[in-house]
Amino acid sequence: MNFLAEINGKISGIVWGVPMLALMLFTGAHFTLRSKFFQLRRFGHCMKKTVFAGHDKKKREQSSAEKKRRNTVRTEKTESVSQFHAMCSALAATLGTGNIAGVSTALAVGGAGAVFWMWVSAVLGMMTGYAENVLGIFYRKKDKKGVWRGGAMRYIHDGLAERRITKPLAKPLSVIYAGLCVLAAFGMGDMAQMNAAAEALSVNFGIAPIVTGIVLAGCAAAVMAGGIKRIGSITAKIVPLMSGFYIIGSLYILIANAPRIPSMLSGIFEGAFGFGAVGGGIAGFAVKKAISYGIRRGVFSNEAGLGTSVLAHAASDVKEPAVQGMWSVFEVFFDTVVMCSLTAFVLLASPCRAPSASEALNNITVDTQYFALTESGGLFSDGVPCPVVGEGKEQRCHTAYGGEFTLALDGGDITFSNIMTIRGIQSRDEAGALLWLDEEKTRPLIESVEIAPLNGVGLATYAFSGSFGGAAGKLLAAAVLLFAFSTVLGWSHFGSEAAVFLFGEKAVIPFKAAFVVMGVVGACIELSMVWDISDTVNGLMAIPNLFAVLCLSKKVLEITRNYESRTFRNSSEKPLLSAQDCNSE
Repeated sequence: MNFLAEINGKISGIVWGVPMLALMLFTGAHFTLRSKFFQLRRFGHCMKKTVFAGHDKKKREQSSAEKKRRNTVRTEKTESVSQFHAMCSALAATLGTGNIAGVSTALAVGGAGAVFWMWVSAVLGMMTGYAENVLGIFYRKKDKKGVWRGGAMRYIHDGLAERRITKPLAKPLSVIYAGLCVLAAFGMGDMAQMNAAAEALSVNFGIAPIVTGIVLAGCAAAVMAGGIKRIGSITAKIVPLMSGFYIIGSLYILIANAPRIPSMLSGIFEGAFGFGAVGGGIAGFAVKKAISYGIRRGVFSNEAGLGTSVLAHAASDVKEPAVQGMWSVFEVFFDTVVMCSLTAFVLLASPCRAPSASEALNNITVDTQYFALTESGGLFSDGVPCPVVGEGKEQRCHTAYGGEFTLALDGGDITFSNIMTIRGIQSRDEAGALLWLDEEKTRPLIESVEIAPLNGVGLATYAFSGSFGGAAGKLLAAAVLLFAFSTVLGWSHFGSEAAVFLFGEKAVIPFKAAFVVMGVVGACIELSMVWDISDTVNGLMAIPNLFAVLCLSKKVLEITRNYESRTFRNSSEKPLLSAQDCNSE
């Protein structure tokens, strides 16, 4: 396992290294510049055609006429979902524990400046997601049952096959992408999410992981059995519910800490460019940490560049590829600029109520406590110097309950998070019995101290506890449960579509059965390795996807210009709706 972890770590370092992040930014920047900042220039139009389409009288009339036509024409087989349901299915997979735990970790390591670079990745990612879904709708096809079959592997295969220079790569790259998608579905989309939900319920409600796994897997199986229509219907209820729940809680905290917001915002920009002190904790890390972790968190969260959302959007009843691309613009905006930012704002605006490091070291118990880590907190200055055990190490000897223990910290591992956990480790005799300093067993003999930076869901829970007290953990556990379950539903469809591409429709039932079983397994075992490997697989998916998207960028821009010309300049050009229509000519 150690060898596997080492190999995966090296691959992940390459996959999610500077070249990959640069490629993702380049792709978004390429479409942004070539489209003349379409996502910003037409942002209002995107909102009007997507989330606010229900308030458009003309749209309602067209929808009513379309509904009447479908009621009278039954001869054509069709199986699609509404544009909103398709977007909810895509959001269900992207809105996950990463919006809470991932952002917390990004701030802990990258500082407040990471938020700004997360926004940059989102703005560029809007156009990457737009391009992916324009291609997804343009190259999708209906099978014999009238079901839309789409996804990144479809435009990788069909799109690259149209050009002589890329035709030899069409089949192998599409197969590689589909295979990686199946692996990611089992890992990040199933086992890891079930594990996060099970852990949250176990810690906060005492529910056994096996119970959580069986119940959630059973619910997922019931939804999956209904196909994309049922998944879309359920996620259309879960996504607004869990998003509203989280938004209200976050806004409550921000309103309570309104006086801190100006300094919070200035800290974000100072940290992003290195102006003045770096916000968020102890200084020492370069601005590149903020850039690296901010961009990485944005990409991890909204998945723009991975091509996964195309698998949900392809089932939409939309006709215009550009319109479904606009749904992706909103999706990336909502996931990263809204939801991720709320988590970041809560963490940065919440006041630190933890004691200083010196206070914590003088009152160590076997229970986990919190303390604030600052440059002058006394963590290194207090205590008696001990021998240095390695390069970059600094040790201090302290006394707790009359016994001495050694505290050693690696300076390179200290993060921007100024909240640390500290817990005393009680000594045991040769038989394994706990040792005490008094007969009443009120003073444990502390042999060592465990100190670690607080990040992930734990850091978010600490911030929420300032306003919601002991209920913060339970509230976040409920949020994690909804986020995780919705992600499982979204990825069940993604993996199923990839399996169909690889093995045909006969693969659907075996895939779904394995998906349910692996979900139960994931809830019950330790999954740090699965998280790490899943991150690597997700990154590998981006390579064939971004290659195809850039190769087909001319088609994306052509479809976009065609749509803008007809919509804003009343052009009589023929709509570019489907590759099949173009090929039939």
